[in-house]
Amino acid sequence: MIIQNIRLAIRHLYRQKAHTALHLIGLTLGMSVCLLIGLFLRHELSYDTYHAKAERTYRVNQIWTDNQEKDYHFSTPFPLAEALRTDIPELEQVAKVLPDYESIIEIDPQRRFELKNVLLAEPSLLNIFDIEVLRGNGYEALRQPYQALLTEKTAVLLFGREDPIGKTFKYKNEHVVTVAGLIRDLPENTQLPFSMLLAFTPAEDQDQWGMVSGGSTFVVLPENMDPHSLDARLKAIYDKNLNTNPDLPPGSRCDLALQPLKNVHLEPKWAGGGAMVEAVNPMWLWFFGSVGLAVLLLACINFINLSTAQALNRAKEVGVRKSVGAGVQQLVVQFMGEAWLLALGSGLLAVGITYLSLPELNRLMDRKISFDLLHAPGLLGALLLGVGVTGLLAGLYPSWVIARSRPSAALKTGWSAGDRHSAGLRKALVVVQFAISVALLIALTVISRQMSFMRNKDLGFIKDHIILLPLPDDQKKAVFAAELAQIPQIKDFSFATNSPSSNQHWGTIMSLKDGDDPNRKDVTLVMADDHYASMYGFKLLAGRFLEAADTNVVNEKTPEDQRFPLAVVNEELVRQLGFASPEAALNQRFWIGMNGWKPQIVGVIADFNTTSLRKKVKPTMISQFDKVCRTANIQIMPGSDLPVTVAAVEKAWQKSFPTGIYAYEFLDENIDKFYKTEDRLFSLFRIFAGLAMLISCLGLWGLATFAAESRRKEIGVRKVLGASAQGIVALLSRDFLVLVVLAIAIASPLAYYGLHKWLADFAYRIDIQWWVFAFAGLIAVVIAFLTVGFQSVRAALINPVKSLRSE
Repeated sequence: MIIQNIRLAIRHLYRQKAHTALHLIGLTLGMSVCLLIGLFLRHELSYDTYHAKAERTYRVNQIWTDNQEKDYHFSTPFPLAEALRTDIPELEQVAKVLPDYESIIEIDPQRRFELKNVLLAEPSLLNIFDIEVLRGNGYEALRQPYQALLTEKTAVLLFGREDPIGKTFKYKNEHVVTVAGLIRDLPENTQLPFSMLLAFTPAEDQDQWGMVSGGSTFVVLPENMDPHSLDARLKAIYDKNLNTNPDLPPGSRCDLALQPLKNVHLEPKWAGGGAMVEAVNPMWLWFFGSVGLAVLLLACINFINLSTAQALNRAKEVGVRKSVGAGVQQLVVQFMGEAWLLALGSGLLAVGITYLSLPELNRLMDRKISFDLLHAPGLLGALLLGVGVTGLLAGLYPSWVIARSRPSAALKTGWSAGDRHSAGLRKALVVVQFAISVALLIALTVISRQMSFMRNKDLGFIKDHIILLPLPDDQKKAVFAAELAQIPQIKDFSFATNSPSSNQHWGTIMSLKDGDDPNRKDVTLVMADDHYASMYGFKLLAGRFLEAADTNVVNEKTPEDQRFPLAVVNEELVRQLGFASPEAALNQRFWIGMNGWKPQIVGVIADFNTTSLRKKVKPTMISQFDKVCRTANIQIMPGSDLPVTVAAVEKAWQKSFPTGIYAYEFLDENIDKFYKTEDRLFSLFRIFAGLAMLISCLGLWGLATFAAESRRKEIGVRKVLGASAQGIVALLSRDFLVLVVLAIAIASPLAYYGLHKWLADFAYRIDIQWWVFAFAGLIAVVIAFLTVGFQSVRAALINPVKSLRSE
């Protein structure tokens, strides 16, 4: 019986080639999108879950509270690890790590590399994470300074196919490091994708409770221990070692919080999530999951609509089979077999499309997602389950509608009166289908405008034709400056701590009275020379810019109680300190930090964005402190040959820093990195919106074909009685366009609500204007009209003689 049903299903699908193709295309597209998004979600949710102790591993995070405002950090002071071992001895493991983002590795003078993601770690890290040491003694290597454990890829990069064990290299142009072991390459889904493990050196492991190291502390709890049972003891550690600091302003304190390892990649509130890998906002995972299911739902709606519409053509088949004894259950099984057969074929096609599309998805999302069904039984099972559920959702109702028709009515008229109910369902599903598509179109338009706004908004400074070049040291800046001055294509240059817009700005607290002022505020610090303000084109509102002579006002030898540096500040700082106007702030002093610095305001500039447009402009001061200005900001003449100029800068660099590695980036590209998540989202969103509209149009095209076919004789009669082709097209299109307009009315408020919440994440954002909904609705109406109109025109142009000819 099963074989017979399969044969019948294949025979029917072969005879109805057009409808079979529509079913296959719609389901294949829906399942492909769902499969790609499922692989992406699976990858994002799997970070560091492969470790044997992952369920009991936690990162110790720090919460800084000042003036009732909280800042969340993943980094903790170096002494914390030892304090945890001493004060909470029942912890199974404790380890601190410190990322060294970019390090110069020298094998010999001719072979020098800039190696990223070097990690300083304690030996106990090997007991927390599943790090497989292939050769050497990992624990002994991490107990001794200047011993290294290399990953397989790093070993090949540095030494080729030679045996790396026992070889040496120079680290940061000063330390000679010996390779003591080899580590298996790490999986892609880890928050610590290090290229090399090094032991801490005494200079890097200083006892500084008040300093945030930039590193992290990990712990493993004993079996069945509740992490919240440690809250009081963690608080006691900071109360004893940090919160008792007399320099800590009143109302300020630090606390610790345990974060499960499995959540590290999903909680960006902790200063972005991690030192090496940025955390992903779970909202985007929900978004992608919803879009994937929505696209699959559209495909299933298509199947239901086309199948119930096509049921008219199968009514006589059902009537004959019922007349010879076939039951409803038998018919349902047959028609469900057809649905599952189509779902299986679509699933196989979707697997092929996924294999072909996955490299592009990896490129868009900057991931290395794998798809290996043979070695992932769970993934294969999920795929088969998805195929089965898709066939069930798509085929159950049409099978029931077809199978329940009465044989006498079917043989007499071709269909039972029950088709009125299925026609109503088809209309409702078309509304749902186009509501989803219109909502995606509205979102596409709004996101596109917000992305354009972020790229084109005036940030308050010049950002074009500027390259940023970190300096290896500050001893040869004068030599480098002299070399740069000889390059005619360079318009100006400045040495500073950072460019105006950066995630690496320094910050501290400020107040108008003193460090104990309860009304203190956060302030962003930029240390720069006298060329900085003029090169970046800041708008001066009052006073003057800094001058070369101002650098002698304060330096590192100046006693703390006499440090009165001159500063240029922005409007926001003036407002938050309570000055009535920029002019009123001139020559006034205010306190910063906890060391008694009292800058004097000599100039006020217009606000500029120091970070992404998600955040409001912060109070910012620019002052001079030459020793810490380790970034060269180089402005190139507009119209210059960029490759030639960059090569000239490299030549000047090599003369000045022969042991350094030349690595530059353009400021505008650096700013664009703030929005890389939105860029990737937008790229995928355009694809999903296009596929959703395509699937909706496929369904609408099929229904329009069926409507034209079922009203063929009516159209013939109307044409004989004098109806025009335009009138016939309007008649056939009107019902569908009404449904699309209804879908627009439903989708618009839902889209507005979701996009309003999305835009709330940006301090600077566009307004959602009425024309966005009109534009998206017009596009949907035009697409629907073209889809339906094509079939309507074909039906209207058929010779009425053929339409009225009797069988």
